Amino acid sequence: MKFVIRAGGFGTRLWPYSRTSRPKQFHRMVGERTMLQEAVHRIRPLVDVRNLHVSTGSDLVALVREQLPELPGTGLIVEPALRNTGPAVGLECVLLESRYPGCTVASLGSDHHIGRRGEFCRLLRVAEEALEEDPDALFTLGVKPTRVETGYGYIQKGSVARRVNGEPVYSVARFREKPDEPTARRYVDSGDFLWNSNMFVWKARTVLALFEQFEPELHRILMRIQAAVGSGSEQDVIAREYPRMTEVAIDNAVIERAPRVATLEADIDWSDIGSWGALTDILPVDSEGNLVSGEVLNLNSRDITAFGVEGKLIALVDVEGLVVVDTPDALLICRRDRAQRVRDVVSALRDDRAGYL
Repeated sequence: MKFVIRAGGFGTRLWPYSRTSRPKQFHRMVGERTMLQEAVHRIRPLVDVRNLHVSTGSDLVALVREQLPELPGTGLIVEPALRNTGPAVGLECVLLESRYPGCTVASLGSDHHIGRRGEFCRLLRVAEEALEEDPDALFTLGVKPTRVETGYGYIQKGSVARRVNGEPVYSVARFREKPDEPTARRYVDSGDFLWNSNMFVWKARTVLALFEQFEPELHRILMRIQAAVGSGSEQDVIAREYPRMTEVAIDNAVIERAPRVATLEADIDWSDIGSWGALTDILPVDSEGNLVSGEVLNLNSRDITAFGVEGKLIALVDVEGLVVVDTPDALLICRRDRAQRVRDVVSALRDDRAGYL
């Protein structure tokens, strides 16, 4: 099995800490390793470095090399332009299928927290075995919900399609985008829904066939890239053709339209660390629900997430339910229960204040 760690995103909901020059996956959010380093570390029991790949943008190559010096040259998959996860997955599949015909690929994120690493690795092996029995299916890890959450997409489990080493493999009845709170509560209470972690195991050739079926123009571009793989013009062709692809998420392009999608229920202590509000899932809070880092003076404040910079004090007085993030050139203040809206700040900055991104 080939492993691809996707590390091309910019973590917009963790602005102003996560920036285009150093997105969140290159920061130490939990522990001593960066999120990218941790993503590699957790799968090392399964993968020889020769089967490890990292997909990232051209502007981030130096950071990947710095943080993963053991990664071989062939292990780097470089996206010359930002085109969302659909083209990124298409590129990784076309390159790996060309180099390793018939290969199985585990396509994983670089910006997740997974507390139960052993269980995570076990489920990846289960998915690999299930794929050998059903090579035309797409397998995803669906995370067992631990609370009502409106910031994640959901997967509705269907019937048990088979069991692999005693583990039930469910058909996917449907995917649902981020719901409102009453809908999310109904999903969680039913026991039929899982969080969509965007972690997949599949045959590269199956994904490419689905691109051909559902995104024919994107597939034509991928085939032009495939024709150049292994030649002296490979990098030039990728640089020319990849930016021509339509921006589309892999979920919308392929997964939600595929006829055969299966899921494993994963109880792995997972969080995508996707927003400032979500950090309380994985980092300890004090008796008043506060999560603070840096120089923070707290006077009768509760349920605060505060991150400061060295040598600068944040003083909190009689406030509640806030996120306060201070950096040398930008200050963020928002309600903790509205932390998902930081992405709207980033969108607004793109118009005429891109220097802050």
